[in-house]
Amino acid sequence: MENVKGKNDLLKKIGNIAFYVVLGIVLLYAIFALFSKKEENQISFFGITSLAVQSDSMSPTFDKGDLIFISTDFNLSDIVEEEGVVITYWDSTLEEYNTHRIVNVFDAGEGVYFLTTKGDGNPDNDRVLLRVSSDDLNDIVGVWNGRSWSNFGSFVDGFTGFLKSSLGFFLLIVLPAVGFLAYEVVRFVKIYAEYNNKKTMEDRVKMQEEAIAEAKRQLEAEQKKQEEDKE
Repeated sequence: MENVKGKNDLLKKIGNIAFYVVLGIVLLYAIFALFSKKEENQISFFGITSLAVQSDSMSPTFDKGDLIFISTDFNLSDIVEEEGVVITYWDSTLEEYNTHRIVNVFDAGEGVYFLTTKGDGNPDNDRVLLRVSSDDLNDIVGVWNGRSWSNFGSFVDGFTGFLKSSLGFFLLIVLPAVGFLAYEVVRFVKIYAEYNNKKTMEDRVKMQEEAIAEAKRQLEAEQKKQEEDKE
């Protein structure tokens, strides 16, 4: 009996642990889905913007597969007045976000500048000039803050893509929810069955007690009648 009880307690503990693990996964997924944004190779989470490096064009500053972090809080002077600034911008040729170094700034007057960019690992400058002004910085996403995580970009990019996919939603939300619902149904059925068994047992005991009481009452009545007949 004690072994069965110990086994049931162990299964209950395992079930509780599994429940909290699933709940934690669902909560993390909900937080990530709510506060993150993925656009091409750019990932934003709680105001922190990172990019997965897609090529070795900036090697050895950072390499393909690295994860770099950029600051999206910048203005025009941060770009045109500093030397060798590394910026992230929308590359219309590649049709994705690119991160290269500014190697030349041409002042066209009236607050308009044309930027020449180049990858540290490329022999030539980029073909397309970037036109910027204080009123038009839309193509530039941010300025690299000098931080990078080696070989982390591919993992984060793939993991984020998986979380945002239909398969990720099914595996991390739908499947755990169905499993939890099934677990709760089984648990409810088990508790209900135990309740019925207990109730049935209590009813049987009550019926036995009532039968014994009735038999005792009849016996006392019979004895009393016999005594009255003797008198």
